[in-house]
Amino acid sequence: MKKRIAGILAILLLLCTVVPVMAEDKGIEYSVTTIEHYQFMNDLDPYGSLCYEKVEYWLHDYDGWSEEFHETEHDVEDSDFGCSNSGYQGLDEADFHYHFGHGVDEIWSTVICLWDYPFYGVVTPLEVSEKWDKDNEWVLLHSCKVLQDVSYWGAALKYSHMLLGFKTTTYADEDLPDNVLRRAVQYDYTVIDAYYYGTKQTYGSDVQATAIADTLDQWYNDHLHGHGTVASDEYPDDDIVYYASWSC
Repeated sequence: MKKRIAGILAILLLLCTVVPVMAEDKGIEYSVTTIEHYQFMNDLDPYGSLCYEKVEYWLHDYDGWSEEFHETEHDVEDSDFGCSNSGYQGLDEADFHYHFGHGVDEIWSTVICLWDYPFYGVVTPLEVSEKWDKDNEWVLLHSCKVLQDVSYWGAALKYSHMLLGFKTTTYADEDLPDNVLRRAVQYDYTVIDAYYYGTKQTYGSDVQATAIADTLDQWYNDHLHGHGTVASDEYPDDDIVYYASWSC
């Protein structure tokens, strides 16, 4: 299923006034999947481990979040990406998910590559379409090219709020989660502003980042939990998403 999309052109108008609302209840979770070693693709070590350390520092050590799971290498499976609406729901069991690994543009779609790609090891947008409807709000895919297909991947956002990633080739760099999460949890940026300025600080103009939100309210107002407002889930889901891409 594809979602109708509405481009957001005025990316520089994303700044918004932040009123911090620090939550005493730290019953919020993050999850991480990282793949450094591939059977048929270039390895990415040690960057998966380095990126995980940044996520762990800002969300767990600094901000007190609980780690729902951290899967690596062969243990990363498509089920970790929230491919089911029942039983184990992977990333949809945590408020924030970060993934590090290869992504490619196939003829028919862009995909997330698992360790044994191209033999079986892929996560497709069809697998997650209309599936993120439990606990997740935000997903960051640190992978090349996956968000070229905005409408297909945006269809995952049933009640989840936002999908962040890249339209073009990107690079393995632990500064990305560091720059994004530092803004979000230390300086109370909105999620969009944290991602926009974090990608700008990390990469050059050869890299194009993309953000997709399920509603405009989420786009302009979502902060990580405890750092400002969080917009409500879209209910019922209207099959429209909003996005912007920019050169870093």
